[in-house]
Amino acid sequence: MFKSNHSPFGKYEKITIGNGRGSQFTVLPGFGGCLLEVQLDGVQVLDGYKTPLEVDINRWYKNVLLYPFPNRLKNGQYTWKGKTYQFPINDTDTETALHGFGVNKSMKVDMLQCQESSASIVCVYDYQGDLEAFPFPFRFCANFEINDSGAFVVRLSATNTGSQIMPFGFGWHPYFALSEAVGDTALQMPACELIGVDGNMIPTGKRYAFDDFTNPQKIGTTVLDNAFALSTSENQAHFSLNSSQGKLTGWVETGPKKYKYLQVFTPPYRGAIAVEPMTCNIDAFNNGDCLMEIGPGEEVSAGFGFRFNLVGTTRTSQNFLATDRP
Repeated sequence: MFKSNHSPFGKYEKITIGNGRGSQFTVLPGFGGCLLEVQLDGVQVLDGYKTPLEVDINRWYKNVLLYPFPNRLKNGQYTWKGKTYQFPINDTDTETALHGFGVNKSMKVDMLQCQESSASIVCVYDYQGDLEAFPFPFRFCANFEINDSGAFVVRLSATNTGSQIMPFGFGWHPYFALSEAVGDTALQMPACELIGVDGNMIPTGKRYAFDDFTNPQKIGTTVLDNAFALSTSENQAHFSLNSSQGKLTGWVETGPKKYKYLQVFTPPYRGAIAVEPMTCNIDAFNNGDCLMEIGPGEEVSAGFGFRFNLVGTTRTSQNFLATDRP
């Protein structure tokens, strides 16, 4: 039986949901729904913040939600319906606005349900449109679900609660750590194209064939901080990470107003790899690449999930997709 436990974490409250048999996750609703951990089959598969101070510093944006746009916005500026808006520049190295403004917003718990073989929690943020940079009210929801067969699913949704069409994009920023050194993890990517970028990490409009990790290959000394356009015509794209502990198999829900891009990042500390689903391209508020236009009252949602199999277990990715997709 899954159970929940509420406990203090500095100025925040953390909620841990687990079954006592190796399936567990911990979330901070008060810091944007940030995940501190995900444990599957008794193995911690996420690299999360260990202390409240690390949360407040938020270096690397570990395991946070990204909206109303993921990734970068050139010069923090965009034009919508003939009017120009300005976000603060929060990455001075590239003179860009990075990852929207939802990463640290306090969310309320809308639902928490624990059952015999699964559990879920829904965190909600209601935005009133009070920032000049984004005067478009919306509701953002994150549904985290875990089950005792080794699977974890995140479904994000946004609803336009205002009276005009708004631009929107979202994503998630999970850091997977299956090996002590990321170079010892083997990565397999879905069919995709590499997004060409300039010196400020803004797309140039060019795309390139990319097959370096079409088959599972150890990351080794490879450095990645790249966006990839998913090429699949199916409703899902898949990736995997293999280590001596086991295999993590992930899926991304694709299609119209779903996830169309992945950002893959190996941070300099080389202890994890971020595989980040994004509904739109870098700088989508300007280039329009898969930018969602959400009408009044309209809701959009997309799912992202993964399963971890210990070495020697026989679960298959096909069973995962059939039983655990929301």
